[in-house]
Amino acid sequence: MSHLVRRALVCLALPGVVCAQSASRGNVPKATTPVPKPTRIVVGPEFLVSRDGDAAHVETMISANPRDPRNLLGGSIVGGRPSGGFHCKTYASHDGGQTWIDRSFPELIRWGGGDPQVAFTPRGTAIFTCLAFAPDETGRVRAFLYAWRSEDGGLTWSSKPADLGASYDHEMLVVDQTPGRFSGRIYLSALYGREYKLGLFRSEDDGRTWTGPVQFTSGVDHGVNVTKMVVFSDGDLLVTWVDFPITPQQDSTWQGSQFWSAISKDGGVTFTPPRKLVPLGKGFRRSHPDIRLHSDPGFAVDPSEAHRDRVYMVWSDFTEEGPRTAFVYSDDRGATWSAPRPVDASAPKGAKQFQPRIAVNQMGTIGISFYDTRNVPDAGWHEYFTASVDGGATFLPPVRVSNEPSRASGAGNDRLEPMMFSGVGEGTTLALTSGASRWANGGDYLGLTTDSLGAFHPFWSDARNGTFQLWTAAIQVQRPPLPRKPHPLDAYFPPDTGPPTVTRPTTAVQDVTKKLEFVFDPTVDDAASGQLELRIRLKNVSTDTIFGPVRVEVRGFGGPLDSEEERKYAPTFLNATNAKAGVGAVFDFSAALGTDQVLAPGRQTSAVFWRMRLSDRRRTPSMQLVVLGVLRAGAR
Repeated sequence: MSHLVRRALVCLALPGVVCAQSASRGNVPKATTPVPKPTRIVVGPEFLVSRDGDAAHVETMISANPRDPRNLLGGSIVGGRPSGGFHCKTYASHDGGQTWIDRSFPELIRWGGGDPQVAFTPRGTAIFTCLAFAPDETGRVRAFLYAWRSEDGGLTWSSKPADLGASYDHEMLVVDQTPGRFSGRIYLSALYGREYKLGLFRSEDDGRTWTGPVQFTSGVDHGVNVTKMVVFSDGDLLVTWVDFPITPQQDSTWQGSQFWSAISKDGGVTFTPPRKLVPLGKGFRRSHPDIRLHSDPGFAVDPSEAHRDRVYMVWSDFTEEGPRTAFVYSDDRGATWSAPRPVDASAPKGAKQFQPRIAVNQMGTIGISFYDTRNVPDAGWHEYFTASVDGGATFLPPVRVSNEPSRASGAGNDRLEPMMFSGVGEGTTLALTSGASRWANGGDYLGLTTDSLGAFHPFWSDARNGTFQLWTAAIQVQRPPLPRKPHPLDAYFPPDTGPPTVTRPTTAVQDVTKKLEFVFDPTVDDAASGQLELRIRLKNVSTDTIFGPVRVEVRGFGGPLDSEEERKYAPTFLNATNAKAGVGAVFDFSAALGTDQVLAPGRQTSAVFWRMRLSDRRRTPSMQLVVLGVLRAGAR
């Protein structure tokens, strides 16, 4: 029960208390000052989203349903199209990101596609937009811009998309979630024309029909491309873009790219003149050795009372020490900005940070995700997350989200996909593209969103097995309450001091096998080396909360269906926690429970990798397993 609700109940139940700050009656106990709990980042278990094949999944987006925090919608470019090349798919979850359902689209399977975008409207309608590389009436292949609707959270989609025409590129999607006069209006910006025009589509009927595009800038003699859009509390729309050289001559004399912005105060009908934001960085140039790590910047607007309509921006700043996640903010809707600074001043020398994303929840907590190469050899990286609870004045130490490092070069990412193009030069064009060659950084952008309960959900391309797959995790930033004026009832009911700390039971470790279900991510089977990698999660199917430490122990080999001969072909474990290779091997799942090492009913752990060598894969015996964990007193 919230503090305000409890206060109201006491006003009705205690006649000796006057519900006003100016007076109180009766023997009121002396109020004590609670000790606020420290702000901390709590990372939940990570989950594999894509279970649809060993093909690269890149350029991700994610959105949360404002009416249901359990309903998440993701989008991605996906390789492995039946006739070759890449297309786009959606991924929907209705349990907060634990399990996902993927959906394909006939137009994209047939023609291929790119640049996926997803969003929810205030009504809970899901919107998915994507480019489809289809032939026009002359047979020339062009990038058509399509938009689909879903009224069940991404499980099913409109049979025929809205066709916004061709040729477009790099569209960006945002929805007005405010209660103002443009509430629910959908905005879709895109690049089009040979003159690098940038324009805006809008929908005023929940995505059924569209108007536009309305041009808001042009590149003239240089290139421009749209980046993020944000909506302020009064419905004003901020559009942003970046300029860049388009010829070798320009590239040799280019003084540095610049971010730009314009504002629409009438729902996307007209725009203010363009104005400069911040420079991309003096170190940014096409010849930079880390140029392939460059991605779109991230923008977000603060909805909280403390910093209402403050605009935040993050991008990869190409410093002398390498790419770093840079941060600025504006309190006047982009007219002026704070001095750029890193979100992680403690980044070790030689580390590279890239793919920054930013989101702000309703409490004004800023969340920033990014890739970081620290402590990962051989050109690998992890997903990291940091947060600020003071409007970007300070940031918490970043925490690692991914349990295993990613490396762009791998079997799935190096697999070349054939793609055909016509209308460029003479004849037709065959291009060979792979996940690693085109999207070495995972794409031009990645996803990060926050749900209506304040949790953050990163949605990243993870190449821990050599193929970009989609992964996510739920992240909470637990913070002290915001300052408020004292109240006479504080003596009866002290103010809340933030989310409660989990009280750990004191019972001993016991057998919890029957309370758990084993869930398997895709297996990696290397027949040439004789090695097998199982990726195992534990799901709590009981009504009891299970606490760490949680360990799985191999008690024996062979089962009712195994012969005595087959028991001789037991696998050899290569990475058991206690280094045992056979019976007695233990795999520790404690870290896979998340920061607090708690597995609530219905929840899953992260995946733990079991690596083993098979002596004869056709006669491998069964394994007898026992799971040990901690329960509260009285649980059975």
